[in-house]
Amino acid sequence: MRHIVLSGISHHVLGDLEHEKIKTIEIRSPNNFRSVLETNVGDLIFLTATSQEDLRPGTSGLIVRIREKQISMHRVIQKTPEFYEESEFQLARLQLEMRGRGRVRRSECCELGEATIVDADEVLFFEGR
Repeated sequence: MRHIVLSGISHHVLGDLEHEKIKTIEIRSPNNFRSVLETNVGDLIFLTATSQEDLRPGTSGLIVRIREKQISMHRVIQKTPEFYEESEFQLARLQLEMRGRGRVRRSECCELGEATIVDADEVLFFEGR
């Protein structure tokens, strides 16, 4: 099945999601943010700790369902007597629900400004190699 990918997710976050079954994460990285913009509530997506450049057949991760999605703008102000600096950034907040483990069969990677997509199979049992 084809899934949009969020890559480079920390092992700690993946472990928490696997254990707790529901977790809210924030996405700030440009490649993952672009992928989030292509998703909707209810979509199944693929999360992996592997970087986007290293996605290949056999890469493992989690298949999760998006329960909630929020896009927001944050403003940061730094001020000293010498300067005043204001910057803005966008972030996405996703509430995710664990659906299962998955393994990449094929990767469709990665035009600049487009979501990364993989064809991944759900892993239903331990498979020795």
